[in-house]
Amino acid sequence: MALDFQSVNCLKDFNIRNIVKQKSKEKKDIMLFVHMNNLQNKIRSNYKGIGRNINNFYNNVYLPIHQQLMTIRITDSEINNINQVTQIFNDYYERLKEFSTVNRITSQSKFESTFLEEMSSYLFKDLNELKDGTLGVFNKRIFSGLKINSNGSVDIITKDVDFCIGKEINLTIASQPLISIVLPVVAVEVKTFLDATMFGEVKSSSRAIKNATPNAKTYVLMGYRALADSHIIAARNDSALTEMFVLRENANDPMHAEVLIDYWKEIMNSVHLVSIENPVGKIGRLLKR
Repeated sequence: MALDFQSVNCLKDFNIRNIVKQKSKEKKDIMLFVHMNNLQNKIRSNYKGIGRNINNFYNNVYLPIHQQLMTIRITDSEINNINQVTQIFNDYYERLKEFSTVNRITSQSKFESTFLEEMSSYLFKDLNELKDGTLGVFNKRIFSGLKINSNGSVDIITKDVDFCIGKEINLTIASQPLISIVLPVVAVEVKTFLDATMFGEVKSSSRAIKNATPNAKTYVLMGYRALADSHIIAARNDSALTEMFVLRENANDPMHAEVLIDYWKEIMNSVHLVSIENPVGKIGRLLKR
């Protein structure tokens, strides 16, 4: 139902107050909640005239699961909690898809894709390296190289990714202005599904990140794949990607907890390895330990 001008303004004022209050309670300096931000922005703009519907969904469906997920700890000793988290993910995702269908919300709105991105924030919020501030969570200004421009100055190349754990640094080159960039430890591209065209773009982006930061690990987390096996087999011999994780067999299949557990272990190990000395042995393997 379309809202008149006065109703829209009242709705915006109401939600801005609620949003500011909500933000003050969250650890915004630690984690990114891109799905929350997407919903809030749609409420503010009265997206397609359904701002009130989105507001009801936000308050009655999204916020309860967000608050519940924030209370569930995931650590080495509590890894089985991912089974419960996966159930919550699946239940919410189904309600989100139903809401999108009823309200004729298209994929361009990023309702579904931003939730898949936000899932990593719930999974990794308890990593010690994030809690103590050693590393941070980012999705913009990820360092991917340097180039000399037409003026003879050096340009710093950065990319946006869907989820990154890394270290923010301030960089200066000669007399150029200071710029803030993120050196990635892990960079994850998240897709609702992956086809051949998107796969080529992901590999190109990931290769640039790994070339710029050689010890960075690059991943793909996808809902399901629409990609021939031959592309996957070829990727095994390509250094652009560290690993790819598929959550569902098809568009109607639920997410599998065992995949999220494997994903959590992989990212957690990659983050931990940054702060662990890696000695070189005197005999045996020297490169792969």
